[in-house]
Amino acid sequence: MELIKSGKNPFDGYLVKLQKEKKKKKINPVHEIVNFYYQWKGIDDKPKEFYVGRYSYGKLAREAKRVLNYYNNDLDKTLGALDQMRYTADKNRFDWSIITCLKHKKDEH
Repeated sequence: MELIKSGKNPFDGYLVKLQKEKKKKKINPVHEIVNFYYQWKGIDDKPKEFYVGRYSYGKLAREAKRVLNYYNNDLDKTLGALDQMRYTADKNRFDWSIITCLKHKKDEH
């Protein structure tokens, strides 16, 4: 919470660090965003039948790609914005999805 209040992005340098860890594997930013979303929502260990409809990978991947494009394919900025959305949603007690971040940002402009 302190990082968000200070204006620093806790995910600065995340992609570089991830690329060093997985030297031979190609990093898919959309996959990383969806995986973070599953972890943040606490649904990363559910049975396969759970991931349909609202939590389907395909739906979330499309949302993640749109948000990633909004941030000029910068994974660090995208994850930072999603983390800030998560913080805001938890603080104000509303449900959110990946695309909520994009809708929220467009309302600000």
